[in-house]
Amino acid sequence: MSALSPTLDIETPRQAMADTTRCQVESLLDDDTLAAARAAIDTVPRWTLVTKLNGRHIDLDSAAMGQQSPVQKAEFQRHVDAEARRGFGYLYDTYSIYDKWHRGELRREVPALCDLFELINSDRFLDPMRTILDAPDIAFADAQLTRYTRGHFLTTHDDGVAGKNRVAAYVLTLSDGWKKGWGGLLEFYGPDGSVETAFVPRGNTLSMFKVPQPHAVTRVGDKVRAARVSITGWLRTGTDPGPGGS
Repeated sequence: MSALSPTLDIETPRQAMADTTRCQVESLLDDDTLAAARAAIDTVPRWTLVTKLNGRHIDLDSAAMGQQSPVQKAEFQRHVDAEARRGFGYLYDTYSIYDKWHRGELRREVPALCDLFELINSDRFLDPMRTILDAPDIAFADAQLTRYTRGHFLTTHDDGVAGKNRVAAYVLTLSDGWKKGWGGLLEFYGPDGSVETAFVPRGNTLSMFKVPQPHAVTRVGDKVRAARVSITGWLRTGTDPGPGGS
């Protein structure tokens, strides 16, 4: 069974959240749960590469895109970057934990992620998050597995969407050893657009912030060979609508 760390500290992040509306919760999972989640990354049956082109969201087969020639990859990246310069843009791999769970597919495909998702939606996880956020009405969490590799990014946005009932966003980093100079930082911006702070991805650390607030994931450098892998989603109020209403 998935479990949180027995030494979990919630007072430090609770104070940080009260002061700044964002925090990091270190050493979130116990050792066995973290090891199982990390091993599960390599068993994901199909990653989807998501981006926006010509103003439209598109889903692509990540493995197939990885087989393109260097010229094709460079041309694709050029179009994605041009789209991002015109407005909101993104490029990263994803596996939809939330949708797979609701469709009854997650336990069969990636059992360890199913265990972890069920932990995230239990009071064992939600109660500490309710305390940190001072939000007792949080009812459930959605989730996706995300993977950022070289050239991947997410431009500035605030996560505020009417009807979604999002209290806070979270990023649980699974990969370890990430370096600040590689990019992939979670940046937060002030009213003038300047960077107020940036969270460097750290293994087994939960980054969390209240919604809405402007933030972005900086572009991963072209020479980076590692992958920034996380479980990301939102803590939400109300009744879980399932994939059709997510």
